[in-house]
Amino acid sequence: MRLAALVVVAVALVAAACGHKGSVMPPELVRPEPPTDLAASSSADGVRITWTRPTKYTGGQRMRDLGSFVVERTDAAASPSKFERIATIELQDRTRMRQERRFQWVDQDVTAGQEYVYRVRARTLDGYESPWAGPVKTRFTKP
Repeated sequence: MRLAALVVVAVALVAAACGHKGSVMPPELVRPEPPTDLAASSSADGVRITWTRPTKYTGGQRMRDLGSFVVERTDAAASPSKFERIATIELQDRTRMRQERRFQWVDQDVTAGQEYVYRVRARTLDGYESPWAGPVKTRFTKP
């Protein structure tokens, strides 16, 4: 009798520990929202691109696994399909209490008088990508 009671308790404990811990979400709801406030401006060092970090998934839940940003550029005279990746910015602040909210990156590989178009997307640690933020256009003028 005692053995049967132990077996019932063991089965109940195992059953309680099994299964997933949250509701299953379709992939389109766990993509990050796109970065916001994307801007590009000429600076002494090159073209400065700035944006604000997304904090939620497209499904509305708070995002805790943002891993990186991808920056792409094209010549303003080129077709929109000619974007090329020029930077991947890996995040190092995931475990900090206060995470960076605003980001910037300087494109130093630019030519004076040339117009450039930029776009940025966020990527989670497991590879889900946001829609593109942008495009934004600016002309690099040397001060």
